[in-house]
Amino acid sequence: MDEYVPHECRGYLVTLQSALLAECRQITEPYEFSKANVMEVGCAYGATTSQISDYWPHSREVLGVDSNKNAINYAFTFVADEKMDFAYADIEDQSTFDLSWAGKFDWVFSSQALFFVRDHAAALRNLMWCVKPGGKCFIAVPAAKPADFHAAAKKVIGADCWKRNFQPISDLVSDITEENCNRLWFHHPHADRVYSALLEQVGYQVLHTKLFDFRYIFSSQDEYKACLRCLIRKTLHHIPEDKRENFMKEFQKTAYKKAKKTPGGSVIWNLKYVMVLAKRPDQ
Repeated sequence: MDEYVPHECRGYLVTLQSALLAECRQITEPYEFSKANVMEVGCAYGATTSQISDYWPHSREVLGVDSNKNAINYAFTFVADEKMDFAYADIEDQSTFDLSWAGKFDWVFSSQALFFVRDHAAALRNLMWCVKPGGKCFIAVPAAKPADFHAAAKKVIGADCWKRNFQPISDLVSDITEENCNRLWFHHPHADRVYSALLEQVGYQVLHTKLFDFRYIFSSQDEYKACLRCLIRKTLHHIPEDKRENFMKEFQKTAYKKAKKTPGGSVIWNLKYVMVLAKRPDQ
């Protein structure tokens, strides 16, 4: 089973999406979304797609896409309505896109998913293919990873008892254990400008950039564990199934020791996100 975004992560993602939608509202005009076709990249189980639909009630259609087929099946069955639709797509592989998406969308919105791609240039080109000339993209990606997650990744994934499982995915392990995740913009004082340069290189016109501070307090240990699990989902698949829970217990325990907490013991993440508003040129 693909464990891309467990239901327990919904609180984190919905809170992040609300904050980003509020930021987007400050730099756009309501009329821009009137009768607009909107694509959300990385919709998971559809909760964040519903937020977009509610936030811009006069938009024509909101399509959520994700590479998790289980999540798409759930969203299509339980969330889709006359305005919202859902479809499987791997944004690094344009062959998974529906041909009808070519130049269809007035807006593309992504609040997290682009962090996970390996080839950002390819993903951004593929998304531009979906945008109308003059259409816009609102993209947010992390500019750092949680210190507790990084500490657990280095210690647990690198432990002798586990690291032999990850030999076939050494590049991915390097991404996870390196402090900057092999992302050029990570920890850069002008991370928004570095990331926006990637969009400019593939032909977007950048309209606005910002480094956005996001603070989140986890409601429970289960939610915290689910978010950790989401971040290491691909490595977890290389652990024998009967040992995955032991691996996760060790990972969570190590991360929790390093995490910042409220006086009541709830874990706090203070993260920076790159936020970019860009458009496809009119011609």
